[in-house]
Amino acid sequence: MTPDILDILLLLFGGYYLFGVIFKPTVFWERGRIVRTRAIIGDQKTMLLYGGLSVLMLGVGIWGSFQ
Repeated sequence: MTPDILDILLLLFGGYYLFGVIFKPTVFWERGRIVRTRAIIGDQKTMLLYGGLSVLMLGVGIWGSFQ
């Protein structure tokens, strides 16, 4: 029942990405990788991409914590 380091990292990074997508702080939203993704696919699709990624990471981290 104790979470592994990978589960903890997935929860932390998933929470970071979800926070970044919801609140759009400059530290997150103006990073090089995010700016390039926004230029290629647009803001709305970038939000969906990173939002989906964060939900997936949070889900796997929570699921792994209870294994």
